[in-house]
Amino acid sequence: MSCYDFNPESLLMEDDDVNVTQPISDKVLKYEEFVNEVLKNDLNHVLEERDKIYDEVAEYMKLQTSIERLKTIDSRPIKEMIDVGCNFYMQAEVKNTDYIYVDVGMGLHVQLTFDEALRFLKKKIDQLTVKSEHLTDKSVDIKARIKLIIGALAELQGVSAQSSKPRYDPFS
Repeated sequence: MSCYDFNPESLLMEDDDVNVTQPISDKVLKYEEFVNEVLKNDLNHVLEERDKIYDEVAEYMKLQTSIERLKTIDSRPIKEMIDVGCNFYMQAEVKNTDYIYVDVGMGLHVQLTFDEALRFLKKKIDQLTVKSEHLTDKSVDIKARIKLIIGALAELQGVSAQSSKPRYDPFS
């Protein structure tokens, strides 16, 4: 069950194993279980997915910066230190710098000029930014649902929705 399938009234409805006269503490436990089992898992999943997109955007921006720097270099061939993985670098010599191979997704690499690659990267970064904004909105929605349910639980239990810790008041 995801947070979008949840109907709070379903916890209050009478069915075979739930009685309307059921104590409030049992209902509170069901709400708490829903928050902990479903909503928090959904929130973690959305935030992890958004972080992956942020990492991907950072990689594309790094590539964009490298291409812009390569465009300004006039000497051919170019000697460059290349990361071969796990932060191990080796010196490489690039003889033909007219084209670059760009991963366009799904394991496909396309040979592009620097200008074509920069146009592609701008579109890809914009697309990923929209996707990350959508995930941010989704996470805000899930957080709001969590706060709403926690507030309702506090009201059911007769506890203040605010923290029970005493606050520091410098004027008292």
